[in-house]
Amino acid sequence: MIHVSAFRRVIYTSRAVGDDQRADHQAILSTSRRNNGMDGISGILWIGDGEYRQLLEGPVDSVRETLSRIMRDPRHTDIRILDDGMTDGPAFGEWAMAGLPGDHPAQAAERLRLLLRNADPTIRQFFPVD
Repeated sequence: MIHVSAFRRVIYTSRAVGDDQRADHQAILSTSRRNNGMDGISGILWIGDGEYRQLLEGPVDSVRETLSRIMRDPRHTDIRILDDGMTDGPAFGEWAMAGLPGDHPAQAAERLRLLLRNADPTIRQFFPVD
């Protein structure tokens, strides 16, 4: 893991486009996990009801570059930044990217609750756990 003193955390939402959103979600997760591990980025990617919601956290330059790539990705549109700020360290450092709903959509809400159980309330407010 990359050790830096300043971390940036960005939470955004966007609308999924395309005919096979599940395949797009899996492709995004695969690419994210590969790239983010190298860039020191961690987070959560949630998809539900045609919407992506993602938390990215890591070194300032890495998050900026990753967000720039995301903004150009044609698999989604209407990107809105919900939260953007500095933090002392990662809340989800053990994952290159946790993805939900994943292979078991019926269990997605419970998995998200577990992932977020120790997260700061300012993070939890942006993810649908009910």
